[in-house]
Amino acid sequence: MSLFNSRDNMMEQEGVIKYSLDFQHKALSVTDSILSDLNTCRSVMIANGLLGQDEHRYHGYGFGNLSIRHTDSTESSAFLISGSQTGQLNSLAAKHLSCITHINVKQNNLCAYGDVEPSSESMTHGVLYQQNDQIKAVVHVHSPEIWQHADCLGLAATAKDIPYGTPEMAIAVQKLSSTQSSLPIIFVMKGHEDGVVAAGTTFAQCTHVLLETLHRAKIISES
Repeated sequence: MSLFNSRDNMMEQEGVIKYSLDFQHKALSVTDSILSDLNTCRSVMIANGLLGQDEHRYHGYGFGNLSIRHTDSTESSAFLISGSQTGQLNSLAAKHLSCITHINVKQNNLCAYGDVEPSSESMTHGVLYQQNDQIKAVVHVHSPEIWQHADCLGLAATAKDIPYGTPEMAIAVQKLSSTQSSLPIIFVMKGHEDGVVAAGTTFAQCTHVLLETLHRAKIISES
């Protein structure tokens, strides 16, 4: 099995992987239960315009991703995440996921295996799993309504001068999540257009907080 480094592009462009990636092409085994939970959450996100791929949004790149802690791994912070640019798919199978086995924020390096390279936001997901053992699921979506009204909604946020997919973003998320006393948590990335992240004990918990926040954001938009 060969190892290779992915492209490393520091432009603020949706879907572009910015970290150094050590990737192994290796079949990934995922239980039906995990796939069902992931796809149920993902379907709700797509139905609400929070995840997917649209030629009229973000230059046509796929947006949004999901991950779940990989409890079968020997690495305590290992997790499964949707693959890069899979937003156009109606549902995901094991071949559309990657397993992240190790991240190093300072070196901006990530180790993974599967049939597809992991999402460009894998580092952000990874630091959340490292920061809190109770976090079992992370959902990254794009919501103009939530993002634009983050302050009115009282949401935590990373600084607008920190672009997504960078070590600076990972460190900012570490600091932000350390101040959250209970789950689920939700925050916006002010330096990543429309970027919103929810983390919780289950996909259902993440789904609930995202939809509830979206509802409140729409009320503010209409007022």
